[in-house]
Amino acid sequence: MTLPFRPPGPLGIVPGAGGARPPGPLGYAPGVYLAPNQSSGATKKPSAPKQLKMPPPAADSVTKLARDIKWSLFTSDGSPALNDVKQGALANCPLASLLAALAFTSTGQRHLLGLVAEQKATVETDLSAVAKDLEEAPGNNKITTDRYFTVTLERQAFEVSSVLYADEARDPNPIYMTSPNQALWPCVIEKALAAKVGGYNEVDDPSKLTANRIWEIVMGAKPDGFEVTDKTPRAKLEEVAKNAKRVPTIAASKDEAADVSPWHGFTVLGMKEKHIELYDPSAAKRKLLSLPTFIKNFKAVLHGKS
Repeated sequence: MTLPFRPPGPLGIVPGAGGARPPGPLGYAPGVYLAPNQSSGATKKPSAPKQLKMPPPAADSVTKLARDIKWSLFTSDGSPALNDVKQGALANCPLASLLAALAFTSTGQRHLLGLVAEQKATVETDLSAVAKDLEEAPGNNKITTDRYFTVTLERQAFEVSSVLYADEARDPNPIYMTSPNQALWPCVIEKALAAKVGGYNEVDDPSKLTANRIWEIVMGAKPDGFEVTDKTPRAKLEEVAKNAKRVPTIAASKDEAADVSPWHGFTVLGMKEKHIELYDPSAAKRKLLSLPTFIKNFKAVLHGKS
């Protein structure tokens, strides 16, 4: 089924080499010594910097700069984690809740590790097309960095740099997808998605990216899912919530939800003391809801193949 959504909202469901050395001790050979790069005239020129462009920002009034975010791709243990993910200034909680769900499960972590990889190279990020949207742009409209990332979405590799739209702080923080743990992977996946669809404004447009579509792009397969109604068996909700520890699972709140943020996407974490445990990616916090309260406030659940 297709699950469209609208701001802020997220799931929006409606029914339906090493070099060799000279011989001899310590690598010394008798003869005339020639200093490096002075031997027979053939010098290797450094390769030109890799050129990457910046996806256009969202059409908003948020003050923004383009900054090189020097965070590690993953945190110290080398794996993605639930608390790495925090939704920023875009209405893209389906993406944020899905990334958090992937980081929460071992199968999802493996998927993320195969999705994004860091590459070492000299990179120039061209800002000329977006300079007008920045509070301040560098003089040559370029930022040079020493790495880039490949992100594979729907079997297509997208190359993005560590340059992100950020605030004006001395220690800059991305204004879109960000991370309380200063892990860069959620940010570069979002940037790759923006590159794929034409810019951050497209990522922010719920009429163009449904929750189902985001799932397909990131996961490479359609999700399973169901509507939540007063008639939904509680045993079904309990089973899906318990499976969320191993199967990525997200849920969409109703437009009129009162106990949680309305029209918002949450990560389902499991059952805890007869309550469904959720993660709110916009607040980067966990929340417990009884089954009746969940049914009252939520309208749909999406999950991976069991």
